[in-house]
Amino acid sequence: MTVNYTKDTVRRSRLIMPANAPKFVEKAYLRNADAVVLDLEDSIPQAEKLATRALIKELIPVVGKGGSDVFVRVNNTGELLNSDIEAAIWPGVEGIIVPKVESAAEVQAIEQQIAELEQKRGIPAGQIKISVLIESCKGYVNLNEIAQASERIDTVTIGNEDFLRETGMVETEDTYHALLVPRMQLVLTARAHGKAPLGLIGSLANYGDTNAFEKSAVLAYKHGYTGASCIHPGNVEILNKAFSPSPAEIERSKQVMAAFEAALAIGRASTTFEGKMIDYVHYDRAKQVFARHAMIEKFELKKKAAREAVALTIAPVRKTE
Repeated sequence: MTVNYTKDTVRRSRLIMPANAPKFVEKAYLRNADAVVLDLEDSIPQAEKLATRALIKELIPVVGKGGSDVFVRVNNTGELLNSDIEAAIWPGVEGIIVPKVESAAEVQAIEQQIAELEQKRGIPAGQIKISVLIESCKGYVNLNEIAQASERIDTVTIGNEDFLRETGMVETEDTYHALLVPRMQLVLTARAHGKAPLGLIGSLANYGDTNAFEKSAVLAYKHGYTGASCIHPGNVEILNKAFSPSPAEIERSKQVMAAFEAALAIGRASTTFEGKMIDYVHYDRAKQVFARHAMIEKFELKKKAAREAVALTIAPVRKTE
């Protein structure tokens, strides 16, 4: 059965960590990110890529011990891609993030390599996900074919900075509506194929301005995105909150469900709520919000339990009198 990642994936915050920076990597499990990404791509100097790749297998349990899903962002170049994937696919990894994807054929070739590594390394078939980054004009025009290229694809994202460079556009208030076109196309295409659309309405490079970052995340949620990446631990909880149903949304969903179920009980498939008509569409939407909230709560409890278990193993032993 095909998994609908739009509904079944909790990926509000994806924290990207340079895999060659031990002081950051060792603390990543404490950040409460839904996913931690061991990066081999943009944050790693060219001269250090091979040495960093050799660290991945040992770092997977280090960043995953707090209950976050673990991903590895690979380099999508002819000389690095296959070896990066070879180094990334191990038990404990949820998937890989592939940047600069431009065709369905690329995804299918990666899928084949992953399937071979799953079999070789005792990983259940189909477990490893592929998260796609669209960062070029060619990738964008092929987005529909890419999104349906593999059932392994869980999320689709536009890599904002590379995409701006490729298009020659500058992100300003004047170009907001122009950039909204590809951003919304990504949401619609991803959801059409059961994938989760990730991203901000803006750049994650502006991580230092927390107010602007939060505004961008909240706006993305309103536009249909389900999460985003960040490069600073301080942005994780901003994303977790922005891409979760608010208490007001949850309460309103409960009330809509109750009102509609009361109408069904007397043989009616519509009723009035807050002065407006509601029917099955509104009822289903309310159930989706409530189910999303429950899934997030379950995942949060999982992460909390994992961190508490780690804390117990490193707590100082008290001396008995």
